[in-house]
Amino acid sequence: MRQSIGATATFNIIIIFIVIVFGLLIGTVNYYKAFKVNSRILDIIEKYEGYNHHAYEEIGLFLGTMGYDNSRKNCPQFEHGGQLVSSSNGNHYMDSRYRYCVYYHGSDGNKNDPKGEETYYSYSVVTYITADLPFGTRIEIPVYTKGERIYKFG
Repeated sequence: MRQSIGATATFNIIIIFIVIVFGLLIGTVNYYKAFKVNSRILDIIEKYEGYNHHAYEEIGLFLGTMGYDNSRKNCPQFEHGGQLVSSSNGNHYMDSRYRYCVYYHGSDGNKNDPKGEETYYSYSVVTYITADLPFGTRIEIPVYTKGERIYKFG
């Protein structure tokens, strides 16, 4: 005797399929938003030729308009070969309103430079994709982006 699949099993398969598809769509949209934030932060840093007070202020304005996650995240001192950016008085330019980390990457000197000094430097940014799940669980996935070289001139 042949038996067809029951209506309950069919509904379960459809529900599981819909949950998986919507989960992938939400993940893709969140990754796009985090990558867009990274790219814009790097554009601002390159505009001001470094992570300084002007870049810090413009990044804060931009993140306010994006609706970016406003919970703070402690950044590790070193990541991906870069050092966490700090100001001259030793305080980090870590925005207490938004969660992002900016790292400085030097050129380690250039053989063509007679003084052996850095001829270029770059920055990298780490932002986080966050998802709040039931039962107080929060998933955080870091998104890392490294910017183009910024050359030092005389």
